[in-house]
Parts: sequence; C-alpha cells; structure tokens
Amino acid sequence: MIKLLISIKHPSELENAVRGGADIVDVKDPSKGSLGLPSYSSLREVLSRIKSLNIVGVEVSSAGGDIDRVEPYLQYVAYTVASLGVSYFKIGLAMGSMELAKIMSSHVSEVLKSFNSTKLVLVGYADFKLTGSIEPLKVIEVARDVDASVVMIDTYMKTGKTTFEFLSRNYLELFVKEAHGSSLLAALAGSLRKEHIVDAIELGFDVIGFRGAVCVGGRDGFVSEELVSELKKTIIDYYHGVTRV
Repeated sequence: MIKLLISIKHPSELENAVRGGADIVDVKDPSKGSLGLPSYSSLREVLSRIKSLNIVGVEVSSAGGDIDRVEPYLQYVAYTVASLGVSYFKIGLAMGSMELAKIMSSHVSEVLKSFNSTKLVLVGYADFKLTGSIEPLKVIEVARDVDASVVMIDTYMKTGKTTFEFLSRNYLELFVKEAHGSSLLAALAGSLRKEHIVDAIELGFDVIGFRGAVCVGGRDGFVSEELVSELKKTIIDYYHGVTRV
C-alpha cells in the first residue's frame, strides 16, 4: 500500500496528522521554500511528542532545504537529523549542475551512512524547466551514484500548479520504472489534491505527500485531522477495490 506522507510545520500539528492516518510525518518550514529546513527545536519537539505519546508505526522525515550550491553546513544538519533518529532526510537538488548535485549528495550520504538508520531522499522538481534545476530523471542517476534510498518529485514554486501540470503521465511512469530499476523508492508530491491519489497508486509510486490539501487555510495553515483522514480513506478504498474502475 502506498504510504501517506503529511508535512507539518508546527509540532502541534503532529497529533492531527497521525490520527488522520499519516504513515510518514514530514517536518519542514513551508515559509522557507518547498523543502524549507525546520528549526532544530521544532524537529526535536516532534520527536519528543512521538515518544511521550507512545506513537508507534509512524516514520519521521525532515526537510533539508532547496539547495542550489554545495553547502558545507548541510553535513552538520544531516548529522544532527540522524542523531535525533529521523527516518528520512530530504534535500532538494535545486542546482543545474549534475556534478555539484553529486558532490553535495555524496557528502550528505557519507554522514548518514555512519548512522545506518536515516535514509537519504533526493528531490527533483517537476517545474525544473522554469527553475533551471536538474530534471527528476537525472536525480535518479545522482541517487544511484551516492547510494540514496528514495527519489521524490515535488514542485519548487508553490503557485498552486501541480506536478501533473508540469509532467506527463508517461514521464512519471518512466520515473517510477527507473527508480525501481535502481532499487530506489519513488515518492510524489507537488501541490497534489485528493484526486491525484489514484493516479499516483496506478503509476506505481511508493509514497505520496501532501501539505496544502490537508491544511485549513492553505499551505501556511494548520493540518486538519479530517482532511488527512479523507486522503487515507481514499487510499484504503482503492486497495479494497472501492474506487477502482
């Protein structure tokens, strides 16, 4: 079954995301970009709440930023995130150079490997033609070279246009095929709505991520348990044959 990833900004959104059925809680700061790096205190509090509330079976990911150059500080961030026991660390490859993408990703990968518990997620942008970043299919090549675990497609510019408006189904299908052929999990996000869930499942994605669609007040609002539950129900219904054609 495809995993439901819900991005949260405030630690107080955790309970709504989990009660609604999130499989992965993704901590980020939407005000700082598509993959805005959350504050250390926010990430630490989310993990502390999971422990104190005895929440089990839910993974945690942390965004590392939309990176357009080799940033030495990212190794320190990766070390901190892994030290806290986060399941996934996501970095957006916002640069146009494959060489720089591989250098930066390898530096982060080396740090995470020393912990052997935090998986590296490399993110490519559906709107790469507008941002000048490397395309998602090239991200798979980088991920393969640096031993990452997951590749993801998201949108860099949060204008309301979805990944499906930037990339064709054939492109997305090829992305999943290439990812799985390289023993990578494939994740999909990018201003998605409930109606995109079935598409993502049928294309073969392993993870689907949401933020704005589950918030009251839009992307910068607050996560709603009810809205998360609607997405989870759509997923479950599909696998039970309720929504299949």
